[in-house]
Amino acid sequence: MLAEIARDSYGTAPLTRKLADYNGITNPNLLRVGEYLELPARLVLAPPAAVPAASGALQPPHSLEGIIATFGDIRRHIRDDGHLNPAWETGHLATAPIPFAIPLSWDRTRRVQGIYCHKLLAPLVSDLFRAIQQEGLQEQITTFGGCFNCRPKRQSNKLSTHSWGIAIDLNPETNRQGSPGDMSGELVALFKRYGFAWGGTWSGRNKDPMHFQFCTGY
Repeated sequence: MLAEIARDSYGTAPLTRKLADYNGITNPNLLRVGEYLELPARLVLAPPAAVPAASGALQPPHSLEGIIATFGDIRRHIRDDGHLNPAWETGHLATAPIPFAIPLSWDRTRRVQGIYCHKLLAPLVSDLFRAIQQEGLQEQITTFGGCFNCRPKRQSNKLSTHSWGIAIDLNPETNRQGSPGDMSGELVALFKRYGFAWGGTWSGRNKDPMHFQFCTGY
């Protein structure tokens, strides 16, 4: 039972639902043999306060419940064959223009000057990249690894935050998952000012220094 794991790990069973959401588990009473379970720090599941965003009124949601409340329940729009209903993408995503072009990590002959993300996040993303340029950090971004991509999180069964279009990957060639990476500390600090959590602070095989997501606790 997940409740027993929550009680043993955190000293309290009420965190069971949050632990289930963190791992993308729909039924906390049903765990599969061999299923990989992430046990984050208690503060990840139950932070003392929300982190305010630096621009606009949009605040980074906490946990799967918060992501769904803010950005919608994409799970209801994934078909039995695993593909996303195109209507969700049309109704929820937009392109955020950015002030400089970034080479694609998988094809450096092509550049993007807009980031396809959740429409609620688009104004903040544009503001963030203007701030990157204004603070002289543009050269710290060598390639763009993607934003919206409806898929499971790497090494996990739960949906990636890329599925909602609320995560951005940068410089993936030198910031592979599980590695310390070489992401600029100034760039990380600026993303945090705008409400993004950085995957470089995660531990073990989940450490993901290319990854920035506009949410916590998931």
